[in-house]
Amino acid sequence: MRLILVRHGESVGNAAGVLQGRLDYGLSDLGLRQAHLTGGHLADLGADRVVSSPLLRAATTAAVIADAMRLEIGLEAGLAEYDIGEGAGLTPSQLREKFPELLKSRARGERFLFPGEEGRDAFHERLADALERLRQLEGTTVAVAHGGVIGAICHMVVGLDLDRPGAFMVGNCSLTEITRDRAGRLVIARHNDMCHLSGIETTVDRG
Repeated sequence: MRLILVRHGESVGNAAGVLQGRLDYGLSDLGLRQAHLTGGHLADLGADRVVSSPLLRAATTAAVIADAMRLEIGLEAGLAEYDIGEGAGLTPSQLREKFPELLKSRARGERFLFPGEEGRDAFHERLADALERLRQLEGTTVAVAHGGVIGAICHMVVGLDLDRPGAFMVGNCSLTEITRDRAGRLVIARHNDMCHLSGIETTVDRG
């Protein structure tokens, strides 16, 4: 089993600096360039399949990669980004204005819950189920997802608290590879590899 997690290329929402959640932003022009470079880099990999989050920014990235690899795309709903509810589509300043309790919660060391938010327990359960499905697949799987999703999967693999922020940075179109060791345990073989992006790396991730 070899799982290569790819964060989508820069989206219009990334470029605008908004919290995206489940809002279905497409790729920016730069994001499309990143996707093509990633597809070219992975073209000779010999993967067995490409799967993707159903959200447009991921599915478009996956389509470019799959075309370069001459593979079809399978959609995996479990890889969709965290649903941030009413926080989606807002910049940090807009979030603070609309939800004044946000900063107060953070000052108390508490996590603010936006109205309509998915909830971390539900998110973690969803990702655990998706990871279990992916780990059962033989050969090499390229899975295109989101920064929050890939970071959370890395937390699961190494056994860190899933709510610990900032442990894994995930750049646009970066590659994170998960394999099994001799004992059958999942391990991170590489993380946030952006060497193929030729100086057009972007790392902003607000979900």
